[in-house]
Amino acid sequence: MATRNSARSSTSRKLTAQQVAENMKEAARKIRESSRAVRESVKTLRESGAVQEMAYATREAAVTARDTTRDIRDTVKDVEKSGVVSDTAKAMDETATAAAETERAAKGTALQLPRGAPKTKRMVKRGTRKAKREVRTAKRQAKRTITKKAPKAKRKLKKLSNTQKVS
Repeated sequence: MATRNSARSSTSRKLTAQQVAENMKEAARKIRESSRAVRESVKTLRESGAVQEMAYATREAAVTARDTTRDIRDTVKDVEKSGVVSDTAKAMDETATAAAETERAAKGTALQLPRGAPKTKRMVKRGTRKAKREVRTAKRQAKRTITKKAPKAKRKLKKLSNTQKVS
């Protein structure tokens, strides 16, 4: 870093030959130190067996991936030969066709009901209207009763809570 700073500052001031020589010596010393550090790191890595261990682990992972891929390929071929997929597709197709036929039949039956039993249709409509009216009446009566009796209930509740506080 010192070399970089002095190199940048050389544009603003003139370097003497002595300073240039010192900078070159400093650069050479740093190159030697870096080379020594790299040599020691490589030696340590080689002696520790870390590189060899990494190579073995990589090979093992590659072999496992290859074997797994082969197993999957064989399974897919077995499924393809067994015809399970095509049978399933055919069954789904038949189910869809049957559902469509059922829907058409149900619709036809529903359309026949008013023509075949007009009295029944009228009776059902009449019964529905009557039930709706009765529900509305019950709702209205319940609401009225609650509104009328609510103040009385509040007073009784207040009286009861006061007597319990006194006791």
